Formats: sequence, C-alpha cells, structure tokens
Amino acid sequence: MVLVRDVDPSILLVGKASGEDPGPYLPRDIDQPLATALHTEHFTLIVYDVYSGARRSAWEALSATHGRAELVIEPEIDDLTTDRSDGPAVLWLDRKLPQTLGRNPAAVAKWLRRDARRRVLGLVGGSQYEHPELRAAIDELQPLVLRISPELSDREREFADAMFPGLKPVRTIDEIAGARSLVTSDIRTPAPFAAHVADYRPDTDDGVDRLGIGTDVRMLADLVVSRMITPPLSIGLFGSWGSGKSFFMRQMQLRVRELADSAHEAEIAADEHGKSVSSYCSSVRQISFNAWHYSEANLLASLATHIFDNLAASGAENDLQRQADALAERRKTEKTLLGRLSAVRLERRTLTARQKQANRRRRKPREYVRAVFDSLTETDKAWIASRLGVDRPTAEDLERLAQETGGLSSDVAEFWRRLRQDPVPLLVLIGGLVTVLVVTLLVGRSQVSGVLGGLTLVSSALTVVLRMRASAGRIHEALGKLGGPSDEDEETERRLAELDAESDRLEKAVTELAPGLDLVSFAESRVSDYVEHLGVVSLLRKDLETFATMLAEVPHGSGKIERTVLYIDDLDRCPPKVVVQVLEAIHLLLALPVFVVVVGVDSRWLKKAVEQHYEQMLGDDPETFAENYLEKIFQVPFTLSPMDDPGFAGLVRGLAASEVQDAAPEPAPARTAQATVDHAPLAVEPPPRREEASPPSSGQSTIDLRPPRLVISTAELEFLPTLAPLIRSPRAAKRFLNLYRLLRARLAGEDLAEFLADGSREAPFRAVMVLLSVLVGYPEAVSWFFAVLEGADPDDNALDVVSGLNDHELRPKLERGLSGGSWPERAASYQRWLPLVNRFSFARDD
Repeated sequence: MVLVRDVDPSILLVGKASGEDPGPYLPRDIDQPLATALHTEHFTLIVYDVYSGARRSAWEALSATHGRAELVIEPEIDDLTTDRSDGPAVLWLDRKLPQTLGRNPAAVAKWLRRDARRRVLGLVGGSQYEHPELRAAIDELQPLVLRISPELSDREREFADAMFPGLKPVRTIDEIAGARSLVTSDIRTPAPFAAHVADYRPDTDDGVDRLGIGTDVRMLADLVVSRMITPPLSIGLFGSWGSGKSFFMRQMQLRVRELADSAHEAEIAADEHGKSVSSYCSSVRQISFNAWHYSEANLLASLATHIFDNLAASGAENDLQRQADALAERRKTEKTLLGRLSAVRLERRTLTARQKQANRRRRKPREYVRAVFDSLTETDKAWIASRLGVDRPTAEDLERLAQETGGLSSDVAEFWRRLRQDPVPLLVLIGGLVTVLVVTLLVGRSQVSGVLGGLTLVSSALTVVLRMRASAGRIHEALGKLGGPSDEDEETERRLAELDAESDRLEKAVTELAPGLDLVSFAESRVSDYVEHLGVVSLLRKDLETFATMLAEVPHGSGKIERTVLYIDDLDRCPPKVVVQVLEAIHLLLALPVFVVVVGVDSRWLKKAVEQHYEQMLGDDPETFAENYLEKIFQVPFTLSPMDDPGFAGLVRGLAASEVQDAAPEPAPARTAQATVDHAPLAVEPPPRREEASPPSSGQSTIDLRPPRLVISTAELEFLPTLAPLIRSPRAAKRFLNLYRLLRARLAGEDLAEFLADGSREAPFRAVMVLLSVLVGYPEAVSWFFAVLEGADPDDNALDVVSGLNDHELRPKLERGLSGGSWPERAASYQRWLPLVNRFSFARDD
C-alpha cells in the first residue's frame, strides 16, 4: 500500500523520470473548487485541454486534501472487482479512464461503496469526454466535472509574473514548462547511487495474479458455487511445495464471493430466489483450515471445532450475522430458544427418571415385603389377622393392609371392630354405664350422673385406643415403609407440570421464528461441547446431520447457507497419520449434502502417507492401492499448471517493477501554501523562495530518516526473464527477489554504480542473480556447484566449468543460459560474489 503523500509524482505526471524534480507549481483557479470537491464528492472529474497542466494541479490538490489516504493508480478491472480492503483511498484514473469506465462503471461504483471515505479522481481529454458511449458511462457515476485549459486567467498571470519575472509576459501554462532553472527547487533530487532501503515481499496468499491462473480459478470456483450441482463434492488441488496452491485457493475464495454477492444483489432486485434468477448460490460460507496448525492436536476434534466456530462467527460471508442479531434482539434476557428448550427437556428427563425410581421403591419387591413381614412379632401378626379378618396373615396381607390403612374413617372402623372383638374394652364400657345408672338412681342428680357417664365413656374409649395403638405401633412403622407418595413426590409432580408448560411455550416460539435464526445459535452451542469432548466422532457426525437437517428446512432469504466450502491447506506438511485423519474427516463430511471441500496438497505426499499408514494392506501394488483410496476421497483431481518461462518473467517483472510505484520520495518539499494544508481551503499566495539549508552541526544527526526505497533498474528488469529455467515455483521467485533486493541494498555510491554497470555483460548484478537463482531453485546442488566454481581458474570460461557438472537437470539449464549472450562468461565474475551469496543459504561453513 502506498499513501498519496509518499508517491513519486513522476508516476502521475507526464515526461518525468523517477525521482525527478517536478519543479515549482503555479497556483491555478481550479485549486480551490478542486480541493472542495475532493472533500465532498465521491467522484471528481477534470476535463482538460492539451498542455493545460491538469495532472500537476490534480496531484497538488490530492496531496493537500488526502495525503494520508491510500493511492490506487489505474488498476485492472479484475483487481478492482476483487479488492476486499477498506479504509480511505483514492482511485486515480487517467489514461485508462475510458477503458475502465467504458467496460465496467459498476466496478468503480462498487469500489466506492465499500467505504464512505473513498474518492475517485479522474482526468479525461475534452475530445474523449464528448464521446457518447464514454459520456454515458461517466454520467452513470454522477461526477462533479471541473474544466481546465492551458490559458492563464488574469489572476494566474499575476502569480506567474511574480514567480517567473524573467518570462514576462506569460500567457499559457506551457510557457513556464522550461522555467525550472529560474527558481529554487523545493524537491531534493536523490543521488542516483544513494543508499536505499531494501524491500521485501512476504510469501502470502494475497496479491495480483501474474501467472495467468484466472481461467483455472474461474473453472473450479464456478463449479463450487453452481446451483446446477448437488454437493457433496471434494476437489484435490495438486502441486508441489511453493507452486501457488494457497494463492490459487485464495483466488478461488475471491471468485466465489464475487459470484455469491452478484447473485445476492440480483435476487434482491428481482425479489426472488433460485435458479430462475441466478445459476450461482447467493449465500455461501467459506472456511479455511490449515491442517499443519493442528497436526499435534486431535485432528478430528480440531476440525469440528474450527468448522462450527466459523459457522457461528460473524462476518460478511452471508447474512447469517444479520439474522443472529435479530434473534439476539428478540431474546435479550434468555438463552437461545434451542438451548433453553434443550435444558428444559433435559431437566424433565432427569425428574421423570427420578420419579420412576421412587415408584419402584414404593412398589417394593416381594423379597423386601417378605423381609418386613418376617421382622414382626407374633402379636403384630395377630393384630394384622384380626384387622383383616384372617386366621393366619401372610406378606401379601401386609401389603394389602398398607393399601387399605389410613384416614379417619379407617380408624373409626377399627375402633368399633375392636370393641366387637375385644371383650375387655366392652366390659369396661358396660360397667361404666351400669355405674352411671346406679349413681343416678341413688343421688338423683342428672348433672353428676352425666359427668360420671362421660368420664366412663372417655376412659373406655381411651382404653380401646391405647390398647389398639400399643398393639399396632410396629405395624404402622412397617406400613410406613410401604406407604404412599411423599412431599418430595408432590414437588416432583408440580415441577414436571411446569416443565411441560415451559416446553410447550418454547416449542411454539421456535416454530414462530424463522428456522434460519437458530443456525448461528446451534453452531455456537456445539463449539463448547467439542472443546470439552475432543475426538468424539459420533458427536461430530450427529451434529453435522442435525445442522444439515436444520439447513434444509430454512427458506431462502432467512439466513440459509446454500453452500459451505471448506478449504484445507498445508496438508503436505503433516505426518502420515494426520494426513490419513484429514482424509477420513473429508470422507465424513462428504456423507452430507452440505459441504464442498477443496484440498491443496502435493499428490505425491498424499500417496506416500496412504502407503505408509496402510502398509500391511497394500499387497503387491501399493501405488494402485493409494490411487484407489484417493479416488474415493476426491471426485475432482486437478494439478496446477507449472510456472513456465513467460509466467516467471511476468511474475518477477511485476514484483520488481512494483517497487517504482511503492518507492517513497525524499523528505516532503515545502510546497506552496495550498499544498501544505490537509483539510482547509487552498491559499493562492506565491511561494516564498527557500533559503539554502545550512550543513548539520557536529551535534546534529546525519542519519537520513526517510531514505528512498530500492528501485530495480531497467537493465535489471530486462535481465530477470533469462533466469526462468532456474526458478521452478512462485515461492522460489519471491524468495529470489527478496534476497537480491537485500543484497543489493548493501551497496551505495561507487560500489552500487559498479555493481549495476549497465551495458556490460560482466556486470556484477548479473552474476549475483545467476548465483541466487541456483541457490533458490536448486538448493540441493548449491554446495557442490559453488565448490566447482570456486575451484576453477578465474580466467576460465564459465560454460566450460559447468559442462563438467554431473547433474542432468541443472547442467543443461546453465549451459543454455551461458550460451544465450547475456550471462557473464568469466568464472571470475561469479567467484567474486560466491562468499556473499552463499551466506543467504542454509549451508554452513565447516
């Protein structure tokens, strides 16, 4: 990323060399409205006439208003449509404006919509602007149009007379083009061989496609997201290490997202979903899984956790997050409906099991009832016999008595029965009544006789009751062991009723909600379970089936994930056991119509891993066994195209030449007042002459805090393609350029001038590039190849030296390069740089 304030103006201006002083700037009448437009308008268009200085005015205004924004200079349409970055940025459209807007103005509009702080600054000639088709495309974006001509206004002439007194009178901006020597330049021109800062390009999966893989990417991405196919589907993306598998999958993800977004927009516009609107899925969730990162963990559990974690995560992959937010808003104070419903059902199952266990205790087994009966005395058993009216009671009689005993009516009935069967209480009662009668006759007082009669009845009743209780105490204790429901049982019944009501309420709420609202909740609920129970295959299979079932019931537009694409990378860095585990996991995923799996791996590594893991089952043909095994896993095997010579040339030239655009300028000049304010109206005062800077004192630092970044020269760029046979992968190409830039940054001044030595076949930079190419492309041959070169006579011809190499792959490539007329011929040219180049390898000096 390059900022506006750091860009080399020569990239934007016409006829300026890299690092060249652009000269003083004459304030123009367009400055004020242009600065205002860049603040307020998303698209500002400058319509200019020839020799009007439009680009310089545009650059000055852009530097003043958006110095800290990213500058995107005339990108390709594909780069613009696949851009997923955000933040303030300015798109500069100049020579490619007709091509960009004429082909796809919607891409520019979409780029602008990604961030409200983005701006487009366009420049177009007056004659082109009047073209009907281009004009229609421009008007579609509704720009603010400003015009500029080469003729100076009266006010502009006054400034020109003040700035260039030796050019009076000045009528056009073109007249001051050669006046640079008349004023002091505010831009320091760096010395051509000054020290530079080395640059570096990381080996990541992002960047621009410089190898022409777009056709292959579209072929597979379109298949992955097509509604015309029914998953499951597994694609094996095969290639050696560094061949660009990760980059290829990244490009696939961008293409899939572009297709899904376009389909989604079309369905919104049509208010309809399905194949009638788009042949591509409009809601796709893409998940990347690096197997190497989990090679020491439980692979299956790690994969399960990663999948559900990504399905539950927020993001722009589809509208799941919007639905999840709506669900959270409706249930601020409670858990998700499915989680709450599961908890209610679990509690009910627990209470039901407890209730059944209590019932089993109350329905005592025969052995337990018999044990209780055997523990009773003969008096107790006699009481049972008298109570039930049997001659000899049994354990079954005790159980029947437990069911009949209890309550007031039972006690009253027992009382009268005792009176009838037991003569003692009855005699006491009869005696009491006779006594009362006699006393009444003798005394003649009814009150006294009533009291005595009452006392007699009470004493008789107490006698009956006490005797009954004394004889049945232990019986009641035994019956208690076989008794009916307790308070705890009643509480259980009450809680079960509450849970039934709660379950009904939650089930109703779930049915009222769109099924898609709980997809995120379901995925979230599974993450913690897998963390707790890693490695449970049956749990993973069950939850994947549940997720697939839920997904099938979700209507379009309700958070439905039409396609889940899983990208698995770096499998060829894992041990055989992990490789087979991943293949087994893929087979598990492919049992469900939910997933498309894309695996980037070296097919040779896969075969070796399968052969080693199933060594005892291989038979006589291990290679056939491995291929048959992999055919079951991958329905579509696809091998990346190797990087050919034109591909290498385009890649390294693109990476190296991009340094020019990224080059940081020298310390920012003290421009005119209108170029020093970020967000204020431009002043239009003539710039004061800068005083000569005094040399630093002995106490001042002489360190240049903003040195220029390294720029690859034209001679170097032209030599790079000759190294194509030695560099065999995109990763190796990046590593080669990084090492070369680092080595080159060691040099400055005369050393750098000698190193470049443009026009000389023996230029040191050529020998260094050849040595680094061998080091990176053939690391296994570095030691003995360097030893052969080092042992040769300095005056020997390098072609004669390499002709004796015993390497049937490397030797022919070196011979072709040395015979091509551009590589250095003398062995001494290489020997000089061998020690330094060898320090950038894994070799050790013993």
